[in-house]
Amino acid sequence: MNPGQLLLRYQGQVERERAVREVIERLESRLASDPEVVTLEEAMQEARAAQDAVAARLRESDHTREDHRSKLRTREKELMSGRIRNPTELMQMSEEVAHMKARFAEEEDAELHLMEEGEAADEAARSVASNLADAKRVSAAEEPALKEELEAARSELAEIEAERDEIWAQVPPAAQAAYKRTRAQPPVARVVGNQCTACRVTVTSSGMQTLRKGLDELVHCEHCSRILVLA
Repeated sequence: MNPGQLLLRYQGQVERERAVREVIERLESRLASDPEVVTLEEAMQEARAAQDAVAARLRESDHTREDHRSKLRTREKELMSGRIRNPTELMQMSEEVAHMKARFAEEEDAELHLMEEGEAADEAARSVASNLADAKRVSAAEEPALKEELEAARSELAEIEAERDEIWAQVPPAAQAAYKRTRAQPPVARVVGNQCTACRVTVTSSGMQTLRKGLDELVHCEHCSRILVLA
């Protein structure tokens, strides 16, 4: 096997290594935290915040209504006490009490709407909590298989790295240097039908002759500078 072919094999191992590392990273991330569980936990926090916000508005509404109820009762007692004799003053106070009653009725309606919001927020929180519990059960059930898959991927990675290093050790130093100097990625490309499969430019006749002879001399694509290997 000539240097170009060795480099192609080495490049294949590097690509396999990258793919397996991505699988390992995905599995480790999944085992560390299930994305669905994380999303539902965030939704649970939002649902609880919504509950707290409605509860705070209800408390404020209760306080305001009680204050207005107390003032209304005081004014009604004063109106009915008989102490006010002046007709104009009586009419003014009567109108004031009527306005207070109307406002109090509006506040009661508003509180009913708030209570409905609270019930909706509670129902939303219960729904999210149920989905979160289901997601956690599923995540726990999947964990053993994921761990097994992770161990298999790590074993595969160790084999790939060993084979990669073994191939690299067989590559002559000059070819190793040429591989490292090549800026195009990946550095090695196959030649099919007299064309570089990376950039689709036709390989020179002298380059094709060298490739067909299978010599140790490396052939570079004149367009993309990749190291060429005859398919």
